[in-house]
Amino acid sequence: MNVYEDKYLREKVNRIIAKQREGKIIIAAYKDGSGLPAREDLGATMDRAAYPYDYSVGGFGFLKYDSDLGAYLFTPKEGAKLPQILAKYRRLTLGEATLEAETRTIQIKTGEMLVTFTGAHPWKGLYEILREMNEELLRTDAGIVVWKITKKENQSVALQERLFPGAVPKLRNGQAMGYISGFAYDSDHNLVYVGLTGYKTSLESLRVTLMANKPMSMSQEDAGDVSLLPVEKYEQAWQPMPDYTSHHVAFIARNALPRKWEPEDLYAYLLVFKGAHNPDQDLKRLFIDRLKDALEIPILDEWGAELWKQARNQRYVHDLTTGGDCILGARIDLQADWKGLIADLLQQETLQLTA
Repeated sequence: MNVYEDKYLREKVNRIIAKQREGKIIIAAYKDGSGLPAREDLGATMDRAAYPYDYSVGGFGFLKYDSDLGAYLFTPKEGAKLPQILAKYRRLTLGEATLEAETRTIQIKTGEMLVTFTGAHPWKGLYEILREMNEELLRTDAGIVVWKITKKENQSVALQERLFPGAVPKLRNGQAMGYISGFAYDSDHNLVYVGLTGYKTSLESLRVTLMANKPMSMSQEDAGDVSLLPVEKYEQAWQPMPDYTSHHVAFIARNALPRKWEPEDLYAYLLVFKGAHNPDQDLKRLFIDRLKDALEIPILDEWGAELWKQARNQRYVHDLTTGGDCILGARIDLQADWKGLIADLLQQETLQLTA
């Protein structure tokens, strides 16, 4: 099980609850995840007020800042009609949540009350899920603030069936973000492949950044951020995901696809995806197929294993960094002396022209 606790939030809400029990109305200074309406939500003009208050709010009350709470105490004017957000004001209670990854449900327990959310996104970080959950609880006036969330995995599902062992990494361009289903990049941080899920507008923003050859950042829990550089051209495939109100899109570098090689290319890329029965064998097969496609000299299938070994020894081939649904990858240096390597191996009879 994976657990995230926001003890600072718990202590803050406990102080707020104590004041609320005294009959106080607490207003947050800003949207801080405390479950309170914020000062900006009051929808009224604020003016400086005479002591002991800090602000007068419209014609219906006053605010005084409480440094212990980091929030305002609201005092209504006698006989004034309160705005809707204060008319439905509720005292807060603290809750704990359990995320069932398999069923994508969240259950929140507070006292004898049980609240259930469906359609959760278990691939997100627990901090992010907690924040979004508290925003939704505030929007629906539930009066609940969740400070702790426990993620339960389906123990019957093998770890290798998951795309990522922890939180799903994200790709960002400064304006938008998408969740990564798989990635591959080379030692120069050239982005060879990325699969993304998210709202269509966010994915479109990331697409434009890719096509403009501008760098982006991949962030992964416990691994920091990695700056990724787009290559010259990508092929793309989009798929709507109605159950998630999202889309899934895959961007694959042109020179990672069969028969898309061009004479001026410096590199060709090989990618093997989840579901391959024999990933290592598939990578060697793709290697031979790509050499046949890119080189002017004949290449025999029987040379696959030996030529792969020799090419790696000569550093003509380098591994890619991969993750998610892309499980293996390699970069082939097309400018290397392949003719010389093969000629030497034939002369040494390491490679044979006939079986």
